[in-house]
Amino acid sequence: MKLDSADTASETLPVSGAERAARWLTLAGAGVAAVLVLTVFAVVSYSVFMRYVLGTPVTFSDELNGFIVVAMVALGAGEVLLRNEHFGVDLLTDRAGPRTQWLVEIWGMVGVILVAGAILYSAVRMVQFSYDFGVYSDGYLGVQMWIPQGFLLIGMVILILAALARIVTLLTVRRPQ
Repeated sequence: MKLDSADTASETLPVSGAERAARWLTLAGAGVAAVLVLTVFAVVSYSVFMRYVLGTPVTFSDELNGFIVVAMVALGAGEVLLRNEHFGVDLLTDRAGPRTQWLVEIWGMVGVILVAGAILYSAVRMVQFSYDFGVYSDGYLGVQMWIPQGFLLIGMVILILAALARIVTLLTVRRPQ
């Protein structure tokens, strides 16, 4: 994978130094998310084996996998953004000129920052509350909730940094002529 350019289906676009730097962080998040995918597979396989082969159901697997899926999505979001693999509605923007497409992409990144910022603010408050009051999960795991909640916080920081880096790229390297 090249770290010095954005990956798109049709072409390689130039990126700024800020986006190249952010790419290392998003790749790290995506790498952890990939390991978590394998972890979910292992937990589900173990649970199925225990239930149907040994006849001893595992009680914690659903709760654990729920926490892991949230972490996977949060940690992988920044990489998805920088690879342009997020979903979007391009019905009108495909017909727009280069300057309008550029402006829409900038405003899209601002929107990502605003939404991720709101989630980050909420996540910080949630993690702080869970940590301060010693909140544990209600399920069989009984894990301290600030631990799985912390992945949402980390993921939103990565996503905000990725969106900021993309804005830098759009303002410096990809300005329309």
